[in-house]
Amino acid sequence: MFDFILPFDLFIARITDGLRASCGMILTPLLKIITVSGNMGTIFILCGLLMLCFRKTRILGVAALVALAFGYLFTNVILKNVITRKRPFIDNSTEFYTFWQAAGSLIESGYSFPSGHTTAATAFGVLLFIRKNKRYSWLFLLIPVIMGYSRIYFVVHYASDVSGGLIVGSIAAILSHFSVKAIKDKVKN
Repeated sequence: MFDFILPFDLFIARITDGLRASCGMILTPLLKIITVSGNMGTIFILCGLLMLCFRKTRILGVAALVALAFGYLFTNVILKNVITRKRPFIDNSTEFYTFWQAAGSLIESGYSFPSGHTTAATAFGVLLFIRKNKRYSWLFLLIPVIMGYSRIYFVVHYASDVSGGLIVGSIAAILSHFSVKAIKDKVKN
């Protein structure tokens, strides 16, 4: 099913592996902290819950948690189980497997497309981008970029999986924004 996109995925994996080989001792520990912090959306859920504790950020916290829930539903409940794409490191006869070993053999289970970590990071980052002051909110878009890159770096996802996560996470953020806004407006009236 994904054979048409495999050359793109391999091209990105080769570039990423080259970067890892060049400066892995610097990047690997930092990216490992980032990628592990995204396990089960933990860091984003905690941030959303923290926002609920303060009146000024309460609605933003609700919207963040709703975005994460939408992203989880679309990615982990529906798409991964319908598409059933295997992870890049599963076939030990591929270049991906070699890259995966060189990057530290990070173990992940489940299906690959789309990236759940990237979906969660995007749902969170795009929602903050939408709802906060545009002067600095573009910085929140770095969250999904860095998370997605970490998933490619450790070869637990193909670049196309990360692209799928960016799309699904953006949709989740937009749906959350409008849903929470509509409920807030209805409650106000």
